[in-house]
Amino acid sequence: MFASNIHEDEIERRIDIFRDEAQKSLSDNDIVNKICSIFGDAYSFPTVSGFYDVGTEFFRARPIGDDDHKFPLKSMQHVGDAWEKPADMVETQGRLNGIRKSVLYCCPNNPFLAIEESGASANKHVSVIVYRAKKPIKCAVLGCYEESQLPKDKMTRLFYSFLEEEFSQVVKEGEESRYAITRVIAETFFSYPNQDAWSYRSVKSRSMWNVAFLQGKQKECLELIGVMLCDIGTTSREALHVKMVVDFDQKSGKAKYHAVGSEQQKKLFPKISQN
Repeated sequence: MFASNIHEDEIERRIDIFRDEAQKSLSDNDIVNKICSIFGDAYSFPTVSGFYDVGTEFFRARPIGDDDHKFPLKSMQHVGDAWEKPADMVETQGRLNGIRKSVLYCCPNNPFLAIEESGASANKHVSVIVYRAKKPIKCAVLGCYEESQLPKDKMTRLFYSFLEEEFSQVVKEGEESRYAITRVIAETFFSYPNQDAWSYRSVKSRSMWNVAFLQGKQKECLELIGVMLCDIGTTSREALHVKMVVDFDQKSGKAKYHAVGSEQQKKLFPKISQN
C-alpha cells in the first residue's frame, strides 16, 4: 500500500504542475527531483516483478533499406548487426535509453509486433532477429497496475496511474527529449534487485508487451538463434513471408545466408514453410 506524508489532493496538484513543466526540456536531475517531490518528503510503495521462462522467444526487427538488396546485405553482415546498436551510434533518446546509451528492445513471442515497433511497415523488406531466453528473466513490469495483485486503494492507484500514464506517452519524431522522463521513471521507481529487464506495454497495441534489457544483461539472458529476412508486402498477421535466413560463423562472426528449404534453414527455423 502506498504511503506518503502529504495528502492526495496535494499530490494531484503537484502532478498537474509537473505535466505543465514536462513540455519543457528538463535535465535528468530536474526530472528526478520534480517527480520525487510530487509524492512528498517521505513515501513508500509496493512493487511487482514479472518473469519470462527459459526458452521464451524474443523478436527484434530492423527495416531493410530499398538500396540494400544484394546479398550479403549491408545491414546484416556480422553478428553485431543482430544485436543492439553500438553506443557511439545512438544519437537520439529512446523510451529507456539516453544518447550514447544502447539498449536491446525486443517483443516476447510476437514477431509481428516487433515489425510494427521497428517502423518497417513502409519498407519492402525487414530483418526479423530471433533470440531465446537461456535463463529465467526477471523484469520490472510497467503498466500492469490494474491487472496486478498490488493494493487497489486510492493512493496506490494515484501513484501508479501517474507513473504509467507518463511512461506510455506517445512521443513524436523530433521530440525524443521527452523520453528522458520515461527513462527516469524506470530507473527511479522500477529498478529492483537482480533485475534483468523492463517489461512495458506497447504503444502500438496496449494488449501486448515490449521488453528492454538492462545494459550488459542481454547476452547473459539471451542466445541468438538467427535472422529471418522477410517480404513485408506479402507478410500477414498469420505468417511471415521469409525469403532467406541468416546465422553467423562462430569464430569470425560473419553472416551466412541460407535459402528457404535448405537444411540449415530447417535447423534454424523448422516452423518456416517453403514459400
